[in-house]
Amino acid sequence: MKVVPEKTYSVKDAARYLGVHRCTIYSYIRYQKKPLAFLKIPDKAKRVFIGADLIAYKESGLPKRGRKRKNTR
Repeated sequence: MKVVPEKTYSVKDAARYLGVHRCTIYSYIRYQKKPLAFLKIPDKAKRVFIGADLIAYKESGLPKRGRKRKNTR
């Protein structure tokens, strides 16, 4: 998927571009060390992402994904 820096993208499009699940995008938004920047549409509970922010986030390296495992030893 090609991302245009000036265009805005939905959560679904951002997930497709970053190669993660839609729910992971919300985790990236809440990620304390390096949160994913977004814009909130005032009249709706909708979040959109600017293409330039998505490109920069992907190039800087995505946070580690996956479940946190308990130490079984």
